[in-house]
Amino acid sequence: MVTLPAPAIRHCWYAAALSLALCAAPQVSAQQVTPKPGPGVQRPLVLVPGLLGSRLCRPDPKDPKKVQVVWGTVGALKQFPTIRLSHRPDARDPIRPCGVIREIVYLGVYAQDVYSPIIRHLEKTGYREGRDLFVFAYDWRRSAFDNARALGAFIRDKVPDGKVDILAHSMGALVARIYVANEGGERVARLFSAGAPFQGSVKVFQTVQKGWGALNPAMGGLEGFRRTMLSFPSVFELMPRYHDCCGNTADAFDPARGDMWTALHWEGVDTTTMPDLQQTFGRIRKLEALITMPMPRDVEDVLLVGLDQRTPQRAAFRNGEGPAVLTVLHSWAGDGTVIRDSAVIGQTPFHPTSFSDHHRILHDPQIQDFLRVALTESVARAIATVPVRERGRMLSVDGSLTELVGVKVEPDEPIYRTGDVGKVYVHLRLGDRTSVDPAGIKLTRRMADGHEVAIPLEPDPSASDPGNPFERSFVGRFEAGAKPGHAVLKAVLELAGVKPRVVETTVPVMAQ
Repeated sequence: MVTLPAPAIRHCWYAAALSLALCAAPQVSAQQVTPKPGPGVQRPLVLVPGLLGSRLCRPDPKDPKKVQVVWGTVGALKQFPTIRLSHRPDARDPIRPCGVIREIVYLGVYAQDVYSPIIRHLEKTGYREGRDLFVFAYDWRRSAFDNARALGAFIRDKVPDGKVDILAHSMGALVARIYVANEGGERVARLFSAGAPFQGSVKVFQTVQKGWGALNPAMGGLEGFRRTMLSFPSVFELMPRYHDCCGNTADAFDPARGDMWTALHWEGVDTTTMPDLQQTFGRIRKLEALITMPMPRDVEDVLLVGLDQRTPQRAAFRNGEGPAVLTVLHSWAGDGTVIRDSAVIGQTPFHPTSFSDHHRILHDPQIQDFLRVALTESVARAIATVPVRERGRMLSVDGSLTELVGVKVEPDEPIYRTGDVGKVYVHLRLGDRTSVDPAGIKLTRRMADGHEVAIPLEPDPSASDPGNPFERSFVGRFEAGAKPGHAVLKAVLELAGVKPRVVETTVPVMAQ
């Protein structure tokens, strides 16, 4: 979900690459000019980002002629409580989308790309932004139905006449699917949906429970964070709806019921500041029906699905005298945010990858190669010629080879302060019930000057999901360092006959 919030996005400061001038600059309708597609490009392509992936702006209170960024820059982080949606009938909201977030900046000192890699790849494929590549920024706080109408207006006003292709990520896939079904299926030739949360994600509940860690104080505290997040209709549309997602039938948590939210006793969870739940879940039922409907006959429907990542699958809420406790069970049949059963639809063809999580799925070389062939030749050609990379096998403790299904490198906190000593967990999903020697996992922390410091690992069975006998977990400790910046944690696992499996995760380090 980008998408639901996740380590690369939800725990960092944002910065946008586009100037504010682009928000206020007059736009020329693409209908006035019909440029020829680039070499090898068959038709225009519209990129639809995920949750949190678009910058938001409003008129500057000090000078209405200027634009103030309220989501998408370092300075805008403290504006988060001010983007809460009011649901009073007379409420006016001056906030508007003003460009896609192409990169994020951790604490102002370390940049990591969000949508820049896929835009660069598409440009190498032959697309040119403004000619046959169009990036749709939208107000991700609002319902996917509202944004589907906005996508229709965008394509009508900005994209040359004729058929178009759409590449949509995370929440953007819901927006695009509603658009095709309700707004403009006659204009769409192909719809590519990457990491689509068609049946929602348990990670939404985790985020509402914990907020964004050490960044909560800057965003109105955990109470303020919850109040703001739960004012967005989009957040409810991303909550899990698949079978057995949310407890046993008798005690399943039903987010459509205000009394269940109140019973959580979580500070900031206030049904009076939420959108109308009856209306919201009425839209969600329409969304569920729409997802099961086949696309129009002349629309080619392709799913890009991440697998073999440790993904929240089931949520259980235990109520008591104090705040409710959220317990989450995991599955490796997902992309780290969206489980497979939520990301696929019936018999719709999908192309899987085991090597990239939800937020980086469009960075994955295999997925990019698939898109290059599909967009310049055909989907059938891409399916036939772009192979799915093999998982690989590693040595087990008994000397046999076991399949390495997936790897997860997970710090115990999303962000650290200078001088902290953190924990990092390495979770493995193996092909059988055997185990592996932690000495076979080389875990390091990359320092600011580029050299790497080894992090010894030891088995930690308590960190494994109790319902998965194929999961093995290890824990190590590392120093955050004396200077603010970032820590790159890298795990290298030797495999038989193929290149080592390398998994990295980056965590910000802020000053005390």
